[in-house]
Amino acid sequence: MECSTIELINEDGSIELSNNERYFLRLFVHNYDDQYISNFLEMEKKDLSYIKRTLKMKFKTKDWFVLIQKAFELGILQERDYVDPAIKEIALDYASKIVGDFKSKPSRYKLPKETIFDFDNSITLALKKMKITLK
Repeated sequence: MECSTIELINEDGSIELSNNERYFLRLFVHNYDDQYISNFLEMEKKDLSYIKRTLKMKFKTKDWFVLIQKAFELGILQERDYVDPAIKEIALDYASKIVGDFKSKPSRYKLPKETIFDFDNSITLALKKMKITLK
């Protein structure tokens, strides 16, 4: 099992995690099951169980919701890595429009305000449909 660490246990509350612990958290938050995660990390289920136990000890909780929330608070997990596919699709569509516009007239490139407003409105509408608000 891999032992390299990403973070140290410090007085500031940061937590020491191995790469496998970090990968487990990322995959777990993406809702992959233990079988998929153990196959992906190329480890036996007993090793995966060990990772789950050590994560609970390091985060000092048995509650996975609390553990994941703390991982986001500490920056171990990043919100941008878990954006809904609908939002990604809208962003990709507008990014393609921006790149296409730039390629067609790079010397005098100016992004139309309507494109930005349309992008903002599309994202806001999608978030409202998913009942998510921007801070």
